[in-house]
Amino acid sequence: MDSGQGSFNRRQDADDLTDYVNNGWLSSNEFDGPTFLWNHMIREASREGSDQRNDVPVANLSDADTVINMPMQWYFDALASMVPTAERTDTGVEIPRIDMPTFSLDSQALSGVDAVVGNAVASTRWLDAVGNLAKAVEMTARFVGNVADRDNEGFDYLKDLIQTVRVYMDAVACNADPMTGEQALRMITQVACNEDFRLNAMQMVELLSCGLSFAQWDDTRMFAYDALNKGIAAMRDFAAKSGNGDASSTTGDTMNSVGSIDSDVTGDTGARDATATQSHDLRDTSSDADSAHSTNSTDAADGADTADSITHSTGAAGDSTTGGSPTLSPEELNDLAMLDPSFLSKQQLAQTAQNQFDHAVQFLRHDLMRISGDAEEADRFLRDNHTSEPLADAYAARLIAAERWQDLLNFVDLVERDAPNQCTVMFPEEVVPYEWESIREAALEALGRGGELVAMYQERLDDTYDPNTELNRMKLQAWTQAKE
Repeated sequence: MDSGQGSFNRRQDADDLTDYVNNGWLSSNEFDGPTFLWNHMIREASREGSDQRNDVPVANLSDADTVINMPMQWYFDALASMVPTAERTDTGVEIPRIDMPTFSLDSQALSGVDAVVGNAVASTRWLDAVGNLAKAVEMTARFVGNVADRDNEGFDYLKDLIQTVRVYMDAVACNADPMTGEQALRMITQVACNEDFRLNAMQMVELLSCGLSFAQWDDTRMFAYDALNKGIAAMRDFAAKSGNGDASSTTGDTMNSVGSIDSDVTGDTGARDATATQSHDLRDTSSDADSAHSTNSTDAADGADTADSITHSTGAAGDSTTGGSPTLSPEELNDLAMLDPSFLSKQQLAQTAQNQFDHAVQFLRHDLMRISGDAEEADRFLRDNHTSEPLADAYAARLIAAERWQDLLNFVDLVERDAPNQCTVMFPEEVVPYEWESIREAALEALGRGGELVAMYQERLDDTYDPNTELNRMKLQAWTQAKE
């Protein structure tokens, strides 16, 4: 059978989809399939930085703490002199967040972080450097949680800082002895599991993903799995204590190291990221998977900011926006952007954090299997989690790359059966204009299933709102003639 009618290629959709999978980010020259949190640019950046790293001392930890803390304290002292409602206490300054000016990096409040990080990443004294990087991440996260970061400048800074740490930890994994690597990763994992990150699931998982650099070798792979297990245990403990109404276990009662902001205010700011997942581009060192996974790109910070004050309490679960329910429904958890964090109880904040962690940690689980060389288990994991959009897309990409078209058809059936409204998030609209139906179309084209394609095109033409009428008419004509 002729492959086309004149210049019309009846396999165009299958060819376009195959080309995108084989030449886009879904292809991997390192491993046998795509990864979500690992990106080859991390390794490239750590190698490029080797020329700037030398066996030079770094600041001791107490000095690093002082250098980081001082500009932060100056920032809060300046606020105290500007905001009429600020009150000085034995531990610092209490300021209603609604009265705080929007944080800007131009304030130089994070200049101490820059200095400590710059000093650390230039050294090959791995443990000393990682200790200071861990301190920088910890104090930055706490600071960002205590300011009115309405424009997300502090949050974006923290994301960049985490990526800097990931690149440096890759250098540790590649160059340090295993015992040093284990100790270094343990320091980063400890920060990832502390109270400042438990309400920020994506950042927590990003830090835990420092272990991926160690997963590539047999003698250090266990370090990566240990980091993963510690993260899971920390979140389980956090959710359990929050569910039992133990207020002391939540970020809401964690004091800032600067001692500047009331603890109740701190808790609701941390909720910003638990209820409105950031839209991730992860700068230059991570894949687009997180952007795809971040289903809520609206910023709930403004809603939280307007309600925060030094007397604000997150309240009881019965006072929340959920109509008195102590827990959030699956529908609410799937649409977190619609929730106002200032009206959620601590139990509900913990629930949203656990929900986001459960989704985000899937990426880390998969990447550990893929990087460890367990391809079959990684593929099985993708297929078993086909109701998660990025994971389903990645498995479809695996089948397309292998040209397993009948298996692809069966998988589309599975997705549409279990999640009929599921979208594709890893493929651009121009490649899959009809979402999963476009993937089905490509498989049918590759298999030459003209009858099913004719029925598909006829159905589209019957839909008067379909924007691609002319193209579908050409496809219908081509496959109708092919049948004849």
